[in-house]
Amino acid sequence: MNKFSVKIVLFTLLIVTHSCTKDHQVCNGNVEIKDTNHLVDISVLKEVPAMLDTLAKYPELKVTSIINDQYQTGMTCNYYFKGLICFGASYSLNRSKRENYWFCQDNRPKVVISTNLDKKIEYQKALEIAKKEIDFKNSCLSYQLGFYYADTSAIETPTSYKLVWNVKSIGGSAYVVLDAKSGFVYSKFDGVFQ
Repeated sequence: MNKFSVKIVLFTLLIVTHSCTKDHQVCNGNVEIKDTNHLVDISVLKEVPAMLDTLAKYPELKVTSIINDQYQTGMTCNYYFKGLICFGASYSLNRSKRENYWFCQDNRPKVVISTNLDKKIEYQKALEIAKKEIDFKNSCLSYQLGFYYADTSAIETPTSYKLVWNVKSIGGSAYVVLDAKSGFVYSKFDGVFQ
């Protein structure tokens, strides 16, 4: 091999070596999610007064997404109880623009949530528990206090809403949902789809 070929081989190895390594940035701080406002601009809903009326009648609904195309106008909302999000509970309302048909999907709690808001585990401990459950690889985390519909039939009699911490990686899909009173982990996902 001549000197030129050696230089190309070395350069190629250098590029391959650096492209195969991923630097994990160390997180400088975690973020608490407290926002209970609409997550999108709802001004487009002025075209559909019934949707604005629904939001006025049910202030516990907060819009997370809106669709407004040639076929339909619709909104999807998170549901809040006592100022805390109910994870997994949502409300969607869509109106067809051609036939003026309405479609509603409502999976808000059908019973009053009867749990007190006294948490025994503060967010620092929740982050510590979550990090023991999942390797978040030094990514920044968000944490949010809310309610979770937990099937606790194996450890208790009723299925009920529990006060939980939802700890998630920012920019990723890994999460841990843990009881804010006992630390019991109800759900977790390491972010790896198989």
